[in-house]
Formats: sequence, C-alpha cells, structure tokens
Amino acid sequence: MMKRLGRSHKHSDKPTEKQSEKQSIIEQYFSQLPANKVPRLGTPGEKYRDRQLIVQLPKQDLALAYCKFIEPDNWKLFEDFVNTRNECALDIGFIKICLDKIAECKNCKKSIATQEIGVVAPKFGEQVSWHPNCFVCNVCEELLVDLTYCAKDGKLFCERHYAETLK
Repeated sequence: MMKRLGRSHKHSDKPTEKQSEKQSIIEQYFSQLPANKVPRLGTPGEKYRDRQLIVQLPKQDLALAYCKFIEPDNWKLFEDFVNTRNECALDIGFIKICLDKIAECKNCKKSIATQEIGVVAPKFGEQVSWHPNCFVCNVCEELLVDLTYCAKDGKLFCERHYAETLK
C-alpha cells in the first residue's frame, strides 16, 4: 500500500509541499510499528514484509494459473470463490490523520487522539479506525501486509485466514 515517493523533476529536486506532507504521514505511520516490521530496504522489516506476502497473499489464492492440483471440474468453483472474495471481502486500508474527534481503535479499544494516525478499512466505514500496530489479522495477529485485508463478521483477516474460514 505504501508507495515510494519519488522526487519531483519538474523544476528542481526539492520535494513539493504535498510530497513532504505525504512523507511525514508515512513516517508517522511507520513510527507506530515495531521497528523490525517497518519495510525499509535492506532491513529486517523488508524481509518480514516479503515473508508476510507469501503467507498472507499466497499465489494459489489469487489466480487459477498458480493452482496445480485443482481438477478442471472445480475450476468454476475456484473462480467463483475468487470473484466473491474480491467483491465482498477483499479491500485495502489506508492511513489518515484523525481530524474530527477522538476515535476508538476497533482492536484494542483505546483512543486514537485527534492529529494521530489511524488506519481505515473501507469495508467497515470511514468512521472506524485502528492504531497502525492494531491493524492485524484476527487469526494470526500479524500486521496486514500492505494494509490488504478481508472483512468477515466484523473482523479483519489476511487473505489466507479468510479463505480458511470458508472451509
């Protein structure tokens, strides 16, 4: 979810005000995560993210091309699963500064004060927020990689554990 911010090459190498503001918000977000889970190049956090991508977003749950053992008779069922998950449960959260009032973290129930960073999961509505380090899968309790989540029964899941709830 976090995009690397490039430099503006229009008139100078100096970042624009908007780029500086985005960078500041990203840094605030990262500051609320455990240091070993911040995905900076060449750090343990980068390796953590790579592992979580494999665990939480397995290729075989994304496309039939990666499924070697599904019989042709079940291809339609698989495609139906993927389409339903993508339309009904799958989404990507985003970070924002809480501006209006103090919010309650959906996970830990502690407050997120005004001017603090919160994570919003659109499937839950824009009034519902989590602390960055509380935006975790309900089963494995790991940070949701790239803020990608599935929603079911009012809970957050990584894609892997969401699929397992449907077995």
